[in-house]
Amino acid sequence: MTHEVHKVVKESGGFRIVIANSATSITEDNKNDIVVDGSHCGANIATDYVLPNGARGMIGNDAGIGLEDAGIASLKILEAQGIPAAAVAAMSAEIGVGQSTYDEGVISAANEVARKMGVAVGMTAKEAAAKMLKGIS
Repeated sequence: MTHEVHKVVKESGGFRIVIANSATSITEDNKNDIVVDGSHCGANIATDYVLPNGARGMIGNDAGIGLEDAGIASLKILEAQGIPAAAVAAMSAEIGVGQSTYDEGVISAANEVARKMGVAVGMTAKEAAAKMLKGIS
């Protein structure tokens, strides 16, 4: 686990959008947060960090997607738990830099839960996070 101070960018109804460089820094303090991070969206991000700590949504980096969609595997895992998740295109934001994901990232993939909240491929991560926050609050 990485120790990191997350930047809160928006709050609504007890829920927040927070920015993290690494998904490994997600803790119980992020319960009810939409976490926008610079990490890949591999399966371990969902199972080791998002789900155990109660985050309510996630946007990360697709890391080029990879073989058998490994770079976005967490999207399906989180979808099965009713949690919205999306990934930005690796070439649109600097991997490992959450602020870049939030400010510059362009959505390349989204799970069905996120799509039902209005998240769409081609929108900015900032827009997507706002839609997720509205959808959960």
